[in-house]
Amino acid sequence: MIIWPEILVANGTVILTMWFLLNCRRKNRGTIHAEDKIYDAMVLVNMLGAISETISFYIDGKTMPTGRVINYATNSICFIGTVTLALLWVFYVEVRIYRNYKRTQHNAKIIMLPWLIEIAAIFCNLFGTGSLFHITEANVYTRSDGAIIGYITLIIYFAYSTYLVYHSKRQGINLSFFPVLYFVGPCLAGVIIQMFYYGITTSWISVSVALTFVQMQTYAENLYTDELTGLYNRRYLNGLVSKADQTTKTNIHGILIDMNDFKTINDSLGHSVGDRALCVMGDILFKSIPEGAIATRYGGDEFIILLFDVSKTTIQATLAEINANIAGFNAAGAEPFNLSVSMGYTKMDIDDTTESFLQHMDEQMYKEKRKYHQPQQ
Repeated sequence: MIIWPEILVANGTVILTMWFLLNCRRKNRGTIHAEDKIYDAMVLVNMLGAISETISFYIDGKTMPTGRVINYATNSICFIGTVTLALLWVFYVEVRIYRNYKRTQHNAKIIMLPWLIEIAAIFCNLFGTGSLFHITEANVYTRSDGAIIGYITLIIYFAYSTYLVYHSKRQGINLSFFPVLYFVGPCLAGVIIQMFYYGITTSWISVSVALTFVQMQTYAENLYTDELTGLYNRRYLNGLVSKADQTTKTNIHGILIDMNDFKTINDSLGHSVGDRALCVMGDILFKSIPEGAIATRYGGDEFIILLFDVSKTTIQATLAEINANIAGFNAAGAEPFNLSVSMGYTKMDIDDTTESFLQHMDEQMYKEKRKYHQPQQ
């Protein structure tokens, strides 16, 4: 039995809440980063899912021209939206914690596999296999046993996102509590309820609650992020190094990066262009660092990369890739400025403290800085 008033109230609340959340986020941020785009995509998918589900419930059992086609389409969108939300959530957790493009890109091939299987099953269902659901000639929706694939996919993604959070804490990369259970808990409860009680809607509104929880917690966690570049900030860096200082110190390297002639960009082109230069630099580092590395904005025009359990060859390759990506940016001529950096790296020794480790990086960077300015003397 379809409880129509409940569906209108629940999904109407979803649409209004997600629209409000999306507009508030856009008004209260200066720069849009990768995790912002993923979060916004989740909000939009949730809105689309709520709209499609409302339409599917409305036309279910009604005889009308193209009604059966619309019923198939809207229910397919609901299936796709559900698994896509779970996929986007995993990517959001990946990017939010590690802020490492190469790691996310490498893991994407495996992460997307359950999603691709579900999408393939949905498209096969459209050709009359009835593997997930079937629309009778009377335009009545009936769920098939194969729909369990979608629920298994959700559990896989929710379990993996939970694993990412707690594994990163054991690695010493995730210093703050990431609200994974704030999302997984409500979403899982909503999906399970709707799985057993057809005719009511709880999945999309539970996602709305979860996304709101995550956004509220994210505001608190922004204490550890640099709003301009989207990288971790000095507070987070100090926490990572301090934790390493108190534990293993095993094979930890640091690269200190200083932007050459940054003051010239600010003075000649203005501070807004200078901010843009910092954003570009942050994006270059995000795409240049290897797996097992964290990029942070140390302060001003200085950045620090921490690399865990990597070889000297990897470090040299990272330095080369940063320079190559900077050269590629300069060659493109997309901005009214060129970038140049001085970099110095060192390994954290067993006797190093947080202060001495950072000081050694600083000394190595200034050796390169002096070489940069030497031809001008």
